[in-house]
Amino acid sequence: MDATTTRLVEFVKRLRYEDLSARALEAAKARVLSTFGASLAAYDMPPVRIVRQLAQPVAAGPRARILGSLAQTTPDMAAFVNSAMVRCLDMSDTYVMEAVSHPADAFAAIFAVAEAHALSGRDLLLAMAIIYEVQCRFVEVVPYNHHGWDQTPVVALGAALGCGWLLELNEEQLTHAIALAIAPNIALNQTRTGTLSMWKGMAGPQGARAGVHAAYMARAGMTGPDDIFEGKFGFWNQIMEGHAYEVPLPRSFENHVYALQQTMIKSFPTRFNCQVPVFTAQKLRKMIDINSIESLKIESIRQAFDRWMDVPEIWKPETRETADHSLPCTVAMGLIDGTITPAMMERGRFKDPDVLQLMSKCKIELPDEFADVAPETRCCRLTARLKSGETVIAEYRRSLADDIADTGWEQAVDKFSHLTRELLGAEAQQGIITCARGLENERSLDQLISLTALRDTR
Repeated sequence: MDATTTRLVEFVKRLRYEDLSARALEAAKARVLSTFGASLAAYDMPPVRIVRQLAQPVAAGPRARILGSLAQTTPDMAAFVNSAMVRCLDMSDTYVMEAVSHPADAFAAIFAVAEAHALSGRDLLLAMAIIYEVQCRFVEVVPYNHHGWDQTPVVALGAALGCGWLLELNEEQLTHAIALAIAPNIALNQTRTGTLSMWKGMAGPQGARAGVHAAYMARAGMTGPDDIFEGKFGFWNQIMEGHAYEVPLPRSFENHVYALQQTMIKSFPTRFNCQVPVFTAQKLRKMIDINSIESLKIESIRQAFDRWMDVPEIWKPETRETADHSLPCTVAMGLIDGTITPAMMERGRFKDPDVLQLMSKCKIELPDEFADVAPETRCCRLTARLKSGETVIAEYRRSLADDIADTGWEQAVDKFSHLTRELLGAEAQQGIITCARGLENERSLDQLISLTALRDTR
C-alpha cells in the first residue's frame, strides 16, 4: 500500500461521529438542505431527463430511490441520477484551492448506499464528513485541473471512501476501493473547455456512480492495482508529471475545522468564481443607472479566469453551461436583472440583446493584488465609466474565514424554500427542513426521501 492510500484509509477508520463538532454538524445539515434544493429544482433539466431514462427499476437486491420520482433502481444508478440533479443547476456548494471540488457531487453516492442498507441520519452525517474532507483536502494541494484533468476521479475517491465506511469495509477492502475508484476514472479537462456541453454537469455524477461501484466491488472481493498514487504509472507520475503531494488529512480532530464548514453555499446558478462578481454587480447596480454605462472594467482573480479571457464562446455563450462560466455574461445579467435565477438560465437570458450589448462594453483585467490573496480570498472590482464622464467603482470580497464563520443554515433554508416553492407542497417543504435539522435523530432516510415526491414528475 502506498503512503497516500495508507493516510486515506487510516483517516476513514479513525474518524468517529463524536469527533464532529456542533458547528460541523450544523454546517453538514445546511449543505444537505442546500443540496436537496438544488437537486429538486434540476429534476426536469435535459441531462437529468436523459439519465433518468437509463435508470432501470429494480425490485430485488440493494436499491435506492431517485429524488422527486421515488423510482427504485440500483444504488450506483440512483447515485448517478441524483448526483446529476445535484450538479446540473450549478448551485451546489464548492471549494476551490489548487483545484476545484464540488464535494456534494459525492453526496448522492453515500445517500444511495445509506438508503439501500437502511442506515441512519447519523451514519449519513459521518459519511458526509468523510467525502467532504477527502475531496476538499485533495484539491487543497493537488492542482490536477491545471495539468488538464477533470474532477471525476476525486469525486470517485471521496464517494468510494464514504460508501466504504457505510458498508463497513476493512482496511484491505478500502485500499482496493480507492484503486478501483481512481484507475478506471481518469477524466479529461476538455470537458470544461470551449463550448461547454451537458457533460460538464455529468463528470462529477460519473465519479459518484463509480465510487459506489468501487465500494461494492471491493466488498465482494475485487482487488485493484497496487500503488495507485505512487506507482510507476500511478496518479502522481501519470497525472501530475512526477510531482507527489501529501494530502493534508487531519491527524487529530480536536478543534479541527472540517471541510464541511469551509465550502461556499452558492446563491446563483453559476460557476463558483462567478458568485463574487455577481454580488459585486448587485452592489454596483444600487449605485448607478445601468443605462448610463459607457464602458465597464471587470477585475477579478487571475487563477480563475486567465485561461478563459480569449475564449470566443465566453463572450457570446450559446449554452447555459458556457454562460454560467462566463465572467462578462454573469456580471451583465447581475447588473441588468439584479440576480441570476435558474429560470433565467433555462430560458436563455444570456442570449438576449441587452445582455450581449452590455457584455460588448466590458473589458477584463486580472490584477496582481487579487491574484496574491487568491484562492483564500475571492475578489472582484467593477469600474463603470458613465456617459457623463463620471467613474463609479464597486468592490466585493469574500474570504475562507467568511465561509467558516457562518454554518450556512439560514441561507440554506432560504435557498431550499425558494428553489422548491413550486415543486413541493408547504407541508413537504417544512417536513424536509425539519428532517434535515434533526438528521442525527433520523433512524432511517425513508421519510426524508419520501417527502421529495414532486407534485409533477413528468
